[in-house]
Amino acid sequence: METYYRKAKSRGKYVKKIVDDYSVLDLETTGLSWQRDQIIEIGIIKVRNQKIVDKYEQLLDPQREISHFITQLTGIDNNMVFGMPTLYDIMDEVIRFIDDDIIIGHNTAFDLSFIANHFGWNIENEYMDTLQFSRKVYPQMKHHRLTDMVEFLNLTNNEHRSLADCRATYELYEHLKSIIIQNQIKL
Repeated sequence: METYYRKAKSRGKYVKKIVDDYSVLDLETTGLSWQRDQIIEIGIIKVRNQKIVDKYEQLLDPQREISHFITQLTGIDNNMVFGMPTLYDIMDEVIRFIDDDIIIGHNTAFDLSFIANHFGWNIENEYMDTLQFSRKVYPQMKHHRLTDMVEFLNLTNNEHRSLADCRATYELYEHLKSIIIQNQIKL
């Protein structure tokens, strides 16, 4: 099933804050374009007082073949998503789970573009991006991909699976937050 949209939906309001309550979001997709590709996995971690209090994870049937490249990258294959809910089956529960939380992710605009446009939802939540925070705190690093930051900081290994990447992003945000506070880095 191909999905095309005429006008991009709003993906929220980008902010830079130090917060203790938020939701971390990560998606796995069939490719990089929200106009041409589909979501195959969604993961969300809900954080309160800097602690993980709830999580949501769901494989999705993209109603199209998953390429060998994406299977190699994520470990998600066509057999794993066969019979799984479609995006339309889980939209309401995802929106309820996120609620009005600040959304945090690594390269968040990518994930929120998929969510906003595939859900047909003008997101009003504020969102933050640990990629941008990483660049601010560690400007000397050549790359700031989640994999690079996990390795550099010895965080929980991200696996290109949504919940594992959420966990790594949560650890990264909490680490960056402590450095920002300790060194009084202006956001």
